[in-house]
Amino acid sequence: MQITAAPQSVKYAQAIATLVEKMPPARAAEVYDFALFLSDKPVPTPIADENDDWLNDSEEQMQAEDAAWEKTYTQHRERFNVLADAARAEIAAGKTQPMFDEKGETTL
Repeated sequence: MQITAAPQSVKYAQAIATLVEKMPPARAAEVYDFALFLSDKPVPTPIADENDDWLNDSEEQMQAEDAAWEKTYTQHRERFNVLADAARAEIAAGKTQPMFDEKGETTL
């Protein structure tokens, strides 16, 4: 049975709305801003082969990916700056936790 995109999108919208209702307004605004950011991005083309060996991409593939990232960053520079400032503020306020322990193992 194939699930169509519209009903699945409605389910996601309802689930996100439930989460956002519980958030402080500033956090809900971040979710909204991120959704706007994603709506501006083209939908990525799925990789045909799940065993894609991206470590062996050609120089041309890497340059194309770098150009795409640079274009995205340039188009959304202000949004990235807002997100970076928010992350720095959370770190400074002690609202984050380390990703790695003293042995270099992930803490997740």
